[in-house]
Amino acid sequence: MRRDAREAVYKILFSELFNDENSEDFDNFMFSEQNLIGEDVSFAKQLLNKIRDNKEEINQIISTFAKGYNFDRIYSTDKCALTLAICEMKYFSDIPNVVSIDEALYLVRKYSTEESLNFVNGILAGYIKSLEV
Repeated sequence: MRRDAREAVYKILFSELFNDENSEDFDNFMFSEQNLIGEDVSFAKQLLNKIRDNKEEINQIISTFAKGYNFDRIYSTDKCALTLAICEMKYFSDIPNVVSIDEALYLVRKYSTEESLNFVNGILAGYIKSLEV
């Protein structure tokens, strides 16, 4: 299930905030912890690679739409959810934006604070509006 794949990637991203780099073994461990198989592992690897390849650009997008917030002061849990959603919206045209937002908000509800829902939703809504221009 793609939700589980996203959650595995979310956990890997969170770990990377505190470690310089994770190994492929760690990534595979997280995939197995989420019980990913077949297409879900493939999707998780694609998503993770796209995030890693475009990390600076994704962080810049988050910074741009997090008006009034210093990027370094955004909750780590929120950064990870935002990173996943922005990556999907920018690089995975087969995934509807509404799905990316719903999945990010699911992760925020599960791992972050109640106040974070509006914050993350606002950034993602601003980003979507910029795509429509």
